[in-house]
Amino acid sequence: MRPDYRRIVLTSCFIQFVVTLSLTFVNAFLTLFIYEDLGVSDLSKAAVWSGLGTFLGGTCLAMSSPIWGWLTDRFGAKRMMVRVLITHSILTGLFALAADVQTVLILRTLRGLLGGTSVVAMAAIASIAREKDLAGALGYQQSAQILGGMVGPVFGALAAPVIGFRACFAVSSISIACAIPLALSLAWPEAEGTKVPTPNFRGLASMRLEFGAMVLLRASLTFIGPVLPVYLVSAGIGSEDLTLCTGIVLAISDLAFAVAVPLTSKSIPPALMPALLTVQGGAIMAQGLFVSLPCFLALRLAQVVAHSPAPAQLFTLASAKTSEKGTTIGLISSARFLGGAISPIIASTANYWFGLAFSFGCMSSMSLGAAFLVWRLLEHNARDRPDGR
Repeated sequence: MRPDYRRIVLTSCFIQFVVTLSLTFVNAFLTLFIYEDLGVSDLSKAAVWSGLGTFLGGTCLAMSSPIWGWLTDRFGAKRMMVRVLITHSILTGLFALAADVQTVLILRTLRGLLGGTSVVAMAAIASIAREKDLAGALGYQQSAQILGGMVGPVFGALAAPVIGFRACFAVSSISIACAIPLALSLAWPEAEGTKVPTPNFRGLASMRLEFGAMVLLRASLTFIGPVLPVYLVSAGIGSEDLTLCTGIVLAISDLAFAVAVPLTSKSIPPALMPALLTVQGGAIMAQGLFVSLPCFLALRLAQVVAHSPAPAQLFTLASAKTSEKGTTIGLISSARFLGGAISPIIASTANYWFGLAFSFGCMSSMSLGAAFLVWRLLEHNARDRPDGR
């Protein structure tokens, strides 16, 4: 183990925490920012615009993530981490100057295309950790990301009513910039230069089941952001409490997910994934049919617990099929980002045209689709084993 291994892991986790907190700090109220500050007169329309921004940013991140991972190996983690921090800081600060919703969409697109903090952090950790330490080190990084995503919405919900939406964007930008000196001071792993081969994505065809399952799986979890304010209004939450309640609900959901992931990923076998994802689909459908805050919280907690072991299991199943671990993880990560990109726009559009029940029904069908693809994957893997079991 290299002498600076622990510093690399801890610094990467801290930077991941700061960036995730800062981005979710403002994402929690993006729908309300569009509605109240940018002149969109209808809350459901604002949710559609917010979902479209998430779609554009997530799609660009899905396309660019494997490239940023490759460039990190080629040019070094320090240069790439400083680049991504500067990019996030500048683009997040520009949100405070946005005069219309089109500017928000452009900034969300650029932030997705030029971002990739988690990709750089994981690539840095993977390049310096020993094989037996890698899973644990990446687990810390994932925990930091979940924790940042849990704390950010609460801070945003508390700060926005006090200092305003635009000031929150400025605070988020400054917070990200504060991590730049730390990234510059650390002795990151050396760049490999031209020794790094050109990325090869031909293996995607052999991972089509894993890729499709991850898209649908992630979509079934991340759709809630843009439509949550609409749901809460329908559940009787007043406008004066809407921002705070939105942040608290998202934080409770993320906390449950953060607690469940390390427990269920180790204890629940892959064979149970189709059943758990079917349970998740039922919980999502019930959320749309029984509109009340206590009912939503109970069903959302059941959903995230049923969901929690599936992402790690899919990464494990995919990486076991090939020796090209980095490319495989990059591709499945792209599927994860893509799922997170498409679900908010689908959910918000479905709600705008057909109502909340139909919106949640669409997301429920995605969970059931993921359950089917995982079942097909497990059956396919069983046939390929020599013992046939």
